[in-house]
Amino acid sequence: MIDFENQNKESPEVYLSTEKTISLSSKEIQKIKQLAFNEPRKRVRFCSHSSPDESVHEMFIVHPEGAYIRPHMHKNKIESMLVLEGEVEYIIFDNSGNINNVIPLGNYHSGKCFYQSIRTNLYHTLLIRSEWLVFLEITKGPFKKEDTVMATWSPHEKDKQEVKQYISKLERKAIK
Repeated sequence: MIDFENQNKESPEVYLSTEKTISLSSKEIQKIKQLAFNEPRKRVRFCSHSSPDESVHEMFIVHPEGAYIRPHMHKNKIESMLVLEGEVEYIIFDNSGNINNVIPLGNYHSGKCFYQSIRTNLYHTLLIRSEWLVFLEITKGPFKKEDTVMATWSPHEKDKQEVKQYISKLERKAIK
């Protein structure tokens, strides 16, 4: 079992592994969810890599229902997502913010797609449809903040009222 107290805490929401081998069970996932529950934004990511400079990033991520993930793209990076728990709509946009595709995702037993990989520079976001979303995300490192491009046509997370209106509009369009 992983002792989260002995992992490197990069920020309140990000843990970098100190382990040489990593095995996770449902107990560790529950612990990650508990850590998220205790954070103001209710989010946590446990990275199996020990440094942002590593070439492969594997992250177990927990988001609560209603979390706003600002539409963004990753420059020249593949990003793969495997849903472990919960349900989400993975939304892909064109460069102007029009919805190109909505992919309903759930865990393996849900009957929905449980794996999504985006292999080119496309704007995307998540609409979480369950109390918690737990997923494994894999991408290429090293992490460089400038490799993530936020969509200028989407509100900043700090603009609470605009975010609320944007999510409502997005939900209406995604249901069609």
